[in-house]
Amino acid sequence: MSRCIMRVSLCLAVVVWVAAVLSPSAVVAQEPKNLLQNPGFELPHVALIGKENCFVAAPWVAWWRHGSVEEQSLGYLLAPEYKGSTRADFPGNRVRNGDFAQQWFHSFGNFEAGVLQQVGGITPGSRLRLDWWAMSWSCDKESKGNCEGATSGDPSPMHLRIGIDPTGGTDYNSPQIVWSDEQNAYDAWYPFSVEAVAASSTVTVFFYSYPEYRSQDNNVYIDDASLVVVAPPPTATRRPATRVPPSATPAPATATTVPTETPTQTPPPPTEPPVPTDTTPPTYTPAPTYTFAPTYTDVPTYTPPPTYTPQPAVAPTATPPSPTRPASSGSPSSPVLLVVYGLVVGLVLALLFTRRKSA
Repeated sequence: MSRCIMRVSLCLAVVVWVAAVLSPSAVVAQEPKNLLQNPGFELPHVALIGKENCFVAAPWVAWWRHGSVEEQSLGYLLAPEYKGSTRADFPGNRVRNGDFAQQWFHSFGNFEAGVLQQVGGITPGSRLRLDWWAMSWSCDKESKGNCEGATSGDPSPMHLRIGIDPTGGTDYNSPQIVWSDEQNAYDAWYPFSVEAVAASSTVTVFFYSYPEYRSQDNNVYIDDASLVVVAPPPTATRRPATRVPPSATPAPATATTVPTETPTQTPPPPTEPPVPTDTTPPTYTPAPTYTFAPTYTDVPTYTPPPTYTPQPAVAPTATPPSPTRPASSGSPSSPVLLVVYGLVVGLVLALLFTRRKSA
């Protein structure tokens, strides 16, 4: 009986252990930590100083290239507009996860622009992987009718890519940046990925875009960024010490007298090459601290204007009748006077006619 109880207890213990190992909480605990802040570009969104109606998800930083006066007059290298995209934006796929994604765009012009974020607390030598999702919409001219449903028609090459600066710099032109392959990512969410080894305790991640044409619509949407450590720095290993051979032991003396030989001098053991000491990695000068926007404030809640209530129509007032001229005493307004006047005129005419006839 006791053996049966022990077997049942052992089986239960194994089942509990397997369930604990395969539980979702155990699987989640093994996932690497995302080192980025606000990787889904949710609120709060921060207004860009000096740009009207432009907002970027905090603590991400917008960057763009300023073209020359001549280039901008021709529609090249313009500063794009930044704002959050929502699920309500047509055609309904402008957010991959959550409530918001980040977008930037410009109509009838091109740009070289993106966003960046510096990440501190990195152990130099760690191998990092950056994953990102992005989508673009590019339409040459909507009047052509080939961009129905907000899809791309005669699109511009978009040149989308992501990168890691292992030294923590903020210059998107730095040769230190390790870039991913480029994609256009038209009209659907595409994954981007790149790996790099940290050379400093601070690294910087970049999203880069450059639509070539001055299309009517050049829009970029990004969501779900992730920066994780995939391998720690390699551990320096010491070389094992070379084993020193034991000294030669003289043979034991025998009863037979042998001539005394001059003892040969035991050669000293070979000199062991010094074990190299661990080379201290070079000191990396951290990148200058990037000054973000002064205050991160939420996007003000939009208050719709009050519904206009039309005023009731005012009925036109009746035009007052023209005042009647009062009849004077000498005017022939009376019917009797008219008859009298008629008879007098008739008599006069009759007399004149009679005189002419008699003459």
